[in-house]
Amino acid sequence: MAPRWSSVLVAAAVAGPLLASLSAADSDDKLAPQGSGEEPVETLPEDETADDACAASGDAAPCSLSLLQRRGVARLAAEDAGAEELATELVSEVYTYGAPATHTTPLRNKARADGCFGGLRCYTEDVVLKDVKDIDAAAIFNRYPHMRTATVVLRWQKESLFAPCDTKLDGHPEWPLKGRGIIPDWGLHQENDYTDRLDTVVINGSKATGEEPFRSAAKFAHVAWRMYEDLPTGRAKARKTMEGWRLVGYFVDKHGSDTDPVALVQEESSLDCVVLFTGTNSFEELFTSTTDFGTGYCGISHVHVGYRNELWTLTGKSWAKHIKPRLPQCSRVLCVGHSLGGALCELFSACANSGHTSDPDFQRLAWVPGTPTLMDRLP
Repeated sequence: MAPRWSSVLVAAAVAGPLLASLSAADSDDKLAPQGSGEEPVETLPEDETADDACAASGDAAPCSLSLLQRRGVARLAAEDAGAEELATELVSEVYTYGAPATHTTPLRNKARADGCFGGLRCYTEDVVLKDVKDIDAAAIFNRYPHMRTATVVLRWQKESLFAPCDTKLDGHPEWPLKGRGIIPDWGLHQENDYTDRLDTVVINGSKATGEEPFRSAAKFAHVAWRMYEDLPTGRAKARKTMEGWRLVGYFVDKHGSDTDPVALVQEESSLDCVVLFTGTNSFEELFTSTTDFGTGYCGISHVHVGYRNELWTLTGKSWAKHIKPRLPQCSRVLCVGHSLGGALCELFSACANSGHTSDPDFQRLAWVPGTPTLMDRLP
């Protein structure tokens, strides 16, 4: 079980409005200047009413107007986006659990024509009354929408909601919606809240645990929480749920009292790899989430500054030594993270698949795909 950071995160929610800037120190480098860049476009489903889009959670009345306005702009933007040359897809799939959002408009996958990232975004929800819902507080921690990817709203012992992402649907990056009857609940942010629901998930009246992307999401959920534990403990537990995988890259970034492990694991049969980022694990790291004004990153404008700074720090010298040289040996690269770790996956994947090859942020984290090779297991 991951440590319960409810009290830490509640303090973040209280402190957020009082914070105007972030003082972040990189153990490897000083923070790069915060610039501007190209802003991704947003598309929304055209075959669905705005009221339908609000059905999962929140207040439908104001939501309807907002979605209708954005949909008109999105159609025009999508026409322009369709003419763009596709970027090289460095990150194939992203799996996040109770992750806060990262950008003023849904981040697009510039390596796919539909703009969707493979994988699954997961958050938990309990229907208390007809118009009252408890929702994992981290998933609605800020005002931003999420990336374009398939989304599942996990409900305990009830049918869960699933929103695909493809050429017609965008995975509802605006979910979960804030509004009347929506109660942020840090008690829904824990490991068992996700693993138990994914292990028994029902979609459209049928158990979906053996189907993708739910099967992979359930498997990776267990390893996402291992990142909160010390390396020997985490590895011992991960072997029970990740048979056939090996740890091939690992480092711990230390700045102040905050320690952030980053790991790379590889499947022995497929040679696929998973990059794992850690969620909030110290009081000092509260500033990462609560400092949320927009800045530039990897040629993308209006990025959540706290998450941008965190990712920039983690992709410094230790990344260049322990993770980046191994990525060309992966058949595919996936990204997995809980909470803050999921937010980092969003930005990491958006940058890696942006095609902004001349941007310093891209060059800092990206790699050139090579020949898939089974790498040595770390001792």
